Amino acid sequence: MRIPFLERHPKPPHERPESADRVERRALAIWPRLDRRALRRCGGNVARIAAHIAHRTKMAPKAIEMLIDDK
Repeated sequence: MRIPFLERHPKPPHERPESADRVERRALAIWPRLDRRALRRCGGNVARIAAHIAHRTKMAPKAIEMLIDDK
């Protein structure tokens, strides 16, 4: 029995919220040596980005969130 291959074409890239791009740009402006792909994998989630940055600095994740948040 064969299972048909349903996806013949690659999926189009999904759109991200504009705020996610702003948060990533702000984080890169403050910490320019951050890995862009790692930030992209965080999906614009401020808490995840702050946790990633907190591993590299002595700042608390909450302090980093306040710096890069889009509020």
